[in-house]
Amino acid sequence: MKKRYFPTLAIVFALLLTLLMIPKARKLTSPDFKVFYVAARHVLVDPENLYRVSPDRYLYPPSAAILLTPFALTDHYVFFQWAWHALLGIVLGALALVSGPALLSLVVLTRYLLNTFGYGQINLVVLGLVALAGAWLKRRPAAAGTAWAAAVGFKVYPAVFAPIFLPRGQRRGFLFGLAAGLLLLLLPLVVFGPTLGITLYGEFIAALRDKGSPLHSHNQSLQALLMRLFSGQSFYLHAIGETNWTIATLPEGLVRAVAYAVGGLLAALSWKKALAEPEKTDGLLSAGAFSFLFLSHLVWKDYLLFLYFPLREGFDRWPRRYSYAVAAGFLALATFSSMDIVGPALSTRFDAAGIHFWGIVLVWMTWIRR
Repeated sequence: MKKRYFPTLAIVFALLLTLLMIPKARKLTSPDFKVFYVAARHVLVDPENLYRVSPDRYLYPPSAAILLTPFALTDHYVFFQWAWHALLGIVLGALALVSGPALLSLVVLTRYLLNTFGYGQINLVVLGLVALAGAWLKRRPAAAGTAWAAAVGFKVYPAVFAPIFLPRGQRRGFLFGLAAGLLLLLLPLVVFGPTLGITLYGEFIAALRDKGSPLHSHNQSLQALLMRLFSGQSFYLHAIGETNWTIATLPEGLVRAVAYAVGGLLAALSWKKALAEPEKTDGLLSAGAFSFLFLSHLVWKDYLLFLYFPLREGFDRWPRRYSYAVAAGFLALATFSSMDIVGPALSTRFDAAGIHFWGIVLVWMTWIRR
């Protein structure tokens, strides 16, 4: 890719994807963003209903709703829906403009970007904050720590990126991140008062507990896959119905323990590789992404956007033949399992078999060896 054409291609890619997804976002009314919008409206109008009244379940910290209040200043939902859609386009453009390999990684992840724009999801914004922390890691550690804390303030899982601050010279960023995180933690107590703030945190924890570990076919985590096969439990095939894929029935606690043990081993190997070259920020970010994707009990498809880091690093460092092979293999898994191509009956079974999880494994196996 010639450097003089690259910025134009990056901007065109981001702009086209943003515009092309307007009809779907209009049709669906950006349901994921609506959850955040309603939560932010509760902050402004009736905060006691933050976890009680929602278009769907609001499963995020009270601080996230406070941070999102600029997107809910009035009851004109449609205006803020498109403001959010535009913000997603801006974040996508910024991520694409980092480099040619960054743009190529986003092209490979297009399917997950389509979901993000169609539903108005937040993970692209969280990804952007983590990427910003990585960009500032060496020269502006305080700002890097603050960006990381903001990402954790929206969703808890970016906490696994904490080891990016381990290399000497970057530890100051971790202290700033802890300080910023503490301020975010206390923010609901300041905004709502100590009594209501503590109550909301209790309701947040209860909402997470009630969510549990869903086994239905959309969940692409290692734990969900093993539970479908070895727990004896039935699960929901999206748009199809209840089914049971049990191969052998093992104690549920044992299955979860095995999932965490395998995920922990893969995460540890990732950090061992990354910390062997602590000067390479992309490697640290890649290890954080794999840690989250392998350890989390819940991996929705749009979480795979965090493969942006290892793909960006890989396309920059791998021999061309490896890059082509990984891109082709991953695109085949992600694209040819699509409902629009193979139909809902087969697509949802691919999902239940962890087709996207195996895409993560494909990228990891290439990354860890090269």
